[in-house]
Amino acid sequence: MTVENVLLTCKFQAGEDLNTHQYQAIALNDGKVANSGDEAVGILLTKPKSAEHGTVGISGLLKYRAGAAVAVDAKLTATTSGYIITCGSGYYFFGRALEAVTSGSVGLGQFDFSAPCYRVSSC
Repeated sequence: MTVENVLLTCKFQAGEDLNTHQYQAIALNDGKVANSGDEAVGILLTKPKSAEHGTVGISGLLKYRAGAAVAVDAKLTATTSGYIITCGSGYYFFGRALEAVTSGSVGLGQFDFSAPCYRVSSC
């Protein structure tokens, strides 16, 4: 897939060792892995250790680490440990999958963490 991307990023100080959490959702309020879609502020692009500075992608085409199988065009949210999954009813979503991926794999999605939507049912 050929893509052109404009990416909005943000620097932050890691509140824990994030060296093994690249492409997972991050919460900027504490600099740790996000545990839900409403806490997530972006996707970790770098591999900072505790107290080091890292970069999160807030908007644009971003790689993500799937916590379960994701179908193409699925709405995306974060689950515990910052993994990205298909959004169900009662969760905040902030992206769409551009390709299908298996659990644990890295996929590509279109994300916008600036205004996550609450999914009452199907949107």
